[in-house]
Amino acid sequence: MQSLPADESYEDGILETMRCHNGRLPLWPLHRERLARNAGLDEMLLKEIDQCIPRLVEQLNQKMAIARLRLGSVGGEWCWDLSLLPLKLTAETELGVRLYPCKTYLSLSKSRNLGSKLLCRNRYNKAKSELPEGERIDGLMLDSEGRVIESLRCNLLARFGNTWITPDLHRCGVRGVMRDWLSSEIQWQERDLEIWDLSGADEVALCNSVRGVLPVVEIIGHQRWSIGAGVRGLQHLIMETLW
Repeated sequence: MQSLPADESYEDGILETMRCHNGRLPLWPLHRERLARNAGLDEMLLKEIDQCIPRLVEQLNQKMAIARLRLGSVGGEWCWDLSLLPLKLTAETELGVRLYPCKTYLSLSKSRNLGSKLLCRNRYNKAKSELPEGERIDGLMLDSEGRVIESLRCNLLARFGNTWITPDLHRCGVRGVMRDWLSSEIQWQERDLEIWDLSGADEVALCNSVRGVLPVVEIIGHQRWSIGAGVRGLQHLIMETLW
């Protein structure tokens, strides 16, 4: 296994951040699917990763950790590495997250958006620099035409009645693994949303493969919510089924 240089030092870099739990990667099949969607990924390299990753995680002594898989082109050759970081539980799970609408927007893809998480995070880093001081704040990312897409680190879910709605990501944004898993577990739809749509939801939540589901308690300057039974139900589903 060859080490990769710093994130910004190579071309076509892809990042998978995965939750390790009791020596397992519960969502590895979906992470693997997302890797396979990338047209530049060699099948032999994908098989190598597929064989090595579970064995490496199985040897981990910690109950919970974050596996950070980096894959990219170095000197014209694809290679990968894996780092394991401690996973610290935060108050966001219980107390919720406040979303700050960022002025930095996501550019629309000129071709079909594969939904991969890229190592080049310049636009996200620029948006992060806009965030005000305060606790439990994440940035809300829109596209260049004003549609709500995601937060700086999670996908969005909004409950309207009995249905969960998630933004359409075929133009831009990261198609998260937890989002894909939830799509087969709950009644949901994918469609375009603007901030005023999101503000009219009964409940709003964030999701990603490391933290699971986080309640949203406020879109700063627009709307506030109490944490409802729908979000708590999603959290319970994940705890019972995945970890």
